[in-house]
Amino acid sequence: MNRDKGLVIVITGDGKGKTTSALGMLMRTVGHDKKVCVIQFMKSQDSGYGEIEMMNRLGIENYQAGAGCTWTVSKEATETTVASAWKLAKEKVLTDDYDMIILDEINIALSLPENFEDPIVTSNVFLDLIKQMRQKYPQRHLVLTGRYALAEIMEEADLVSEINNIKHPYKNGIEAQACVEF
Repeated sequence: MNRDKGLVIVITGDGKGKTTSALGMLMRTVGHDKKVCVIQFMKSQDSGYGEIEMMNRLGIENYQAGAGCTWTVSKEATETTVASAWKLAKEKVLTDDYDMIILDEINIALSLPENFEDPIVTSNVFLDLIKQMRQKYPQRHLVLTGRYALAEIMEEADLVSEINNIKHPYKNGIEAQACVEF
């Protein structure tokens, strides 16, 4: 068995816990004295998420390139921030500095091009980036989170997990809770 092969991991579905699962892998990676980079495609710098505070305290390189949830911000703001996050992701994925890269909510960004006049990133362009990374850094893990993972991305991945929403307190009028959702 090959323990040095980098994996492309997709965590998708409509349930809560996709980013949380990726952050668990981040903790394991850091625990093995390896280097991680996190790029959050939808979360904004001023979002107040606990994971951002903790990554900063631990010295984990992380970027919040988003404008917020797509249903709360304008299409133009989402377009601008996805373009910025994509540019950063291309740069980081093709550098030798990391053992794991987490592209949080990339699946959402990849599902949006049909809504943009000029697609920022398509699945074919993203698949090409994955192939380049696998050739240059075959030991690197790439974790892709977010709803709406495209079939072609799941096909290319080594591991795909789908998190389903069985029950959520929001449906009973309970708002998002610190420590659980942010």
